[in-house]
Amino acid sequence: MMPSRPLIALIAISTFSILSSEAFAEQSLYERNPDQGQVLVSIEPDQIDDDEVVEENEDVLEEDDWRVYLDLYGFLPLSTTGDITINGNTAPINSSLADVLATVTGLFTGRASVEYGRLGFMAGIIYGTSSEDQSGTNSFDGEELNPPIDGLRLNSKSTTDFNQSVVDLALRYRLGAIEQPVMKTGDSTFIGFVGARVIDAGMDMDMSLSADVKVNGRTLTKKEIPELEKSASGSIDRTWVQPLLGMQATYAMSPEWQAFMRLDAGGFGLSGKKDLSGTAQAGLAYTVGNSAQLTLSWKYFGIQYAGYDSDNSYSNYQNGVNLGLRWFFP
Repeated sequence: MMPSRPLIALIAISTFSILSSEAFAEQSLYERNPDQGQVLVSIEPDQIDDDEVVEENEDVLEEDDWRVYLDLYGFLPLSTTGDITINGNTAPINSSLADVLATVTGLFTGRASVEYGRLGFMAGIIYGTSSEDQSGTNSFDGEELNPPIDGLRLNSKSTTDFNQSVVDLALRYRLGAIEQPVMKTGDSTFIGFVGARVIDAGMDMDMSLSADVKVNGRTLTKKEIPELEKSASGSIDRTWVQPLLGMQATYAMSPEWQAFMRLDAGGFGLSGKKDLSGTAQAGLAYTVGNSAQLTLSWKYFGIQYAGYDSDNSYSNYQNGVNLGLRWFFP
């Protein structure tokens, strides 16, 4: 018995549908390039891992091209120590984060870098002003008193207005991968830089000295205690330039997470009896979007200076948390 025409039509339609589906599936896997006559294999987006995406992005970023980096950050020193000496009078510095926040009257920190190929230029600034009251005790030589007395203490109270600007200007050279928010896992970057650190520091200090010293039931006067005759006020205003050497390194733990470290040193005793500054910093960076990073790090910054043929000097050492935001402009 011959099949009916409707049945033959139904079988033909079903066969055509199956063949069409197989042809469409085959076409999605293999497509012919009409220009080169080559067969290209198409891959679904979910089959591409993060590193392959990074490799495609790196192809766009060529070595011989301009790149700009901008960093804005806030330094929260959990500990600040040091001292300020003016005309032989020393005021100690020992402040917590709460003390620093209470005394700071102005603050700006930032850094910018530009790179072409592997060579670049960087500039950074740390600017801060503060006003602080301090009190303490110091020992002084009682052998000069009549009669001599050992183990005497001198009470001091001081008000110090302080302003400091630190400007770094340096040439930099990069080894390794191009710095960017998204990097291939395992990639690393090393940047060395050399330049100058310009420091402008101004300090005004008013100090009052007192001592309660009794001899044979009589309290000694200020004229009888030579230490109390020292000047009770003074100021330091100085701008000087330090040679600067440093490095920074970055390692990509994943496309979005990076670990970084930065070290620098300046001065090396070239501008005074004591002339040294330095930074040590290590932390993590997390990518936000395609052109920005959030950074969290631990930072130490120290500076000390004492001029030639002078009783004036100061030192300042800070360590704490550094929060930052970084932009990348390809």
